[in-house]
Amino acid sequence: MPGSAPPAPRWPPVVFRRAVPPPVAGRPPGVTAPSVTAPSVAAAAEAFRAGPLPGAPWPPLAHAALIGIGIFLYAGARIALNASDPADNLGNVDPLNTLFQLVILAGSLVATAFHGRQTARLALRVWPFLVLVAMMMASSLWSQSPANSFRRSLAFITMMLFVTSGVAAFGVTRMMRLILGTILFIVVASLGEAVLRPQIGFDTGDYANAIRGVFLQKNGFGMALLGGAMALSYLVLERRRLRWTDGVILLVLLVMLVLSRSTTSLLLTMMTAAATIAFLWLDRGGYWMAAIWLALALAAVIAPLIYAAIGSEGVFELLGKDSSLTGRVYIWAGVWQAIEDRPLLGYGYSAFWIVGSPGVNAIWAAVRWEVPTAHSGYLEVLLQLGWIGAVLVTAMALGTVLYAGMALFRGPRRRGMWMLLQLVILVILNYSESALLNPDLQTVFWIMMLLALQERPLAPRPTPEWRRTGFVAVRG
Repeated sequence: MPGSAPPAPRWPPVVFRRAVPPPVAGRPPGVTAPSVTAPSVAAAAEAFRAGPLPGAPWPPLAHAALIGIGIFLYAGARIALNASDPADNLGNVDPLNTLFQLVILAGSLVATAFHGRQTARLALRVWPFLVLVAMMMASSLWSQSPANSFRRSLAFITMMLFVTSGVAAFGVTRMMRLILGTILFIVVASLGEAVLRPQIGFDTGDYANAIRGVFLQKNGFGMALLGGAMALSYLVLERRRLRWTDGVILLVLLVMLVLSRSTTSLLLTMMTAAATIAFLWLDRGGYWMAAIWLALALAAVIAPLIYAAIGSEGVFELLGKDSSLTGRVYIWAGVWQAIEDRPLLGYGYSAFWIVGSPGVNAIWAAVRWEVPTAHSGYLEVLLQLGWIGAVLVTAMALGTVLYAGMALFRGPRRRGMWMLLQLVILVILNYSESALLNPDLQTVFWIMMLLALQERPLAPRPTPEWRRTGFVAVRG
């Protein structure tokens, strides 16, 4: 009609054509071959900042900072405000680290509120730890220090909220990246302490030349470095291949372990590296190479233990130890006497090593130094929660083995391998260190993998018929 507006242009209909590029002369004008653009570094960084729950009111960068502070504390690190020996301030209140703990508590509560439904769902998956926490709280009724048992139980609950809310917001893999990044930061901070404040950065006594960095003892530094190696192992297995940066990070961790003179953590880190390579070969079907690397992994730890069993003094001298495992044998003898006094329920959670208690005074008099722990995770459980608690922890470990075994058959397979490695490390580590029932990095790993092992593998999306037959959608 005269004066009427011309009809709006319409897009040509969508048709399916075979994905064979036609001759240039016959290609319709304006139609180009389909292309795929790889995501840029900026886009990848933005995806990380967005987190798995885009649009959530909780600031992802603030939550990442909270995770870093929490891992710093749960790894056992601390910031010394004065230049005196940290061992001289044991038992005193550290205002800065107390502030950090309050930040972790408040931040975990806020994160749990923002991710309430998912955090509650994840918490139900770690119900064995909920049962353990219930016994910790109940131990306040028979504890020789009820206030300490109650307070430490709340700290354990805070750690569980920290882990579940972190996994709800970031996922297991991103949490592992944050853990590894925090451990590398701890390495830099520890080197800074050793250089700028050697009276803090180096240990004392027989290990005066061992770097302890931002830790109270060199063994704490070693266990944190072992945690970094475990996080690196998980990321390599998830990626299914090695990068040159993985070798650089592993080399840094090994060098720092040598400088810290933490023999147990050094051997376990070497075992972790060899086992990780073995799992990669096993996942690809290379059974012979996997067997070789697994043998190397086991030899890294079993060989020194065999020599120790036959009493080879030369091996102990090579490792910088003595045949009494640096006095642990005498500590264990006194601890067993204390366990026999209260075998069923123990002395209460975190309530035995109290200054002035009769059991502690007897052990200190026997070993002639103020030992802070039993230097054995198994004896520590018996001291705190008795044989009933030991049965509960054993049942938790067996349940985790069951989950890991099921993952080996139904998936996620590589996570099942990693969890079995983590359990082996816990078994070996707790022979000479107290790494059970503590709100620390090893427990964080245990909770995270219980969550990861219960995730069913995602079913692959069916390929559309037009893609299987070689057609692509174009205009015109």
